[in-house]
Amino acid sequence: MKITKLCVIVLFTLTAGASLSACTDNETVTPMKENATLPAPEKTVKEKPAPVPSPDLGISAESAALYDITKKTPLYEKSPQIVTPIASVTKLMTTYLVLQAIHNKTLSWDEKLSLEPLDDKAAVSLYMTTSKKEWTVKDLYAAMIVMSANDAAEALGKRLDGSDFPAKMNKTAKKLGLSDQSNFVSASGLDKDGKENVSTSKDLFLLASGLINKFPEVLDMTSKAKHVTSNDYTLKSTDALLANQEIDGLDGLKTGFTDGAGYCFVGTAKQNGKRLISIVLKAHTTDIRFQDTKKLMQYGFAK
Repeated sequence: MKITKLCVIVLFTLTAGASLSACTDNETVTPMKENATLPAPEKTVKEKPAPVPSPDLGISAESAALYDITKKTPLYEKSPQIVTPIASVTKLMTTYLVLQAIHNKTLSWDEKLSLEPLDDKAAVSLYMTTSKKEWTVKDLYAAMIVMSANDAAEALGKRLDGSDFPAKMNKTAKKLGLSDQSNFVSASGLDKDGKENVSTSKDLFLLASGLINKFPEVLDMTSKAKHVTSNDYTLKSTDALLANQEIDGLDGLKTGFTDGAGYCFVGTAKQNGKRLISIVLKAHTTDIRFQDTKKLMQYGFAK
């Protein structure tokens, strides 16, 4: 719209010599086309900050990560997009659900359960090691964590939710914030019907941190290099770092191995009030998974 002002000054002389000035506004409107489209306002696009490059720590495992338990941003990552079998690291989810049931009083430490034979005869078995079939829940819980006994984990899972236990595991995974890339098919981590338990480094951090934050007493068991059961049988930990005391403050968490998963380890340690969680997936040997863990922890506590 344009507005022009036209001023007409009329000057005339009156008897008294007065003058009169008159102004008129003349409005000129520029017509607009009907239904004209106004230009859309510019949108401000907020760019996501670029991830901080991880240093070269010489990590040999195919996928690895390091987190401060209080933060969701990793201190270090290597190939975090890999979805890989996780073998007995799966037992962290079974452990979470066992402790949840204990807290809810739907399961008792003193309750006795019977072990059943495993389809995989080569898998770690409490029964094959001891020839003892009946155990307390507390002993099975210890065997599942310390020696990674698969039949102990399966017995606990069956007691909690029968054949539907994997569905319970996946439902709990969603509550803990794990992505759809994670999937659980067994309580122990063994394959079932040709399917494997799979996850990612980020999801395993969420599981491990959720377990420690919700049930910190789990560290009483995961920190043991060995454990004596109620019937005086000594269980030895699969975590060589505990026996060798190679990392100050290390108190867990869980090893894993299958041909598909390679050698895995989710570790945790606390120094000077700072707790770190490391994830090492698909290492080629058991020594490499622990060497990689030491590199991650040394880097994290030095920062």
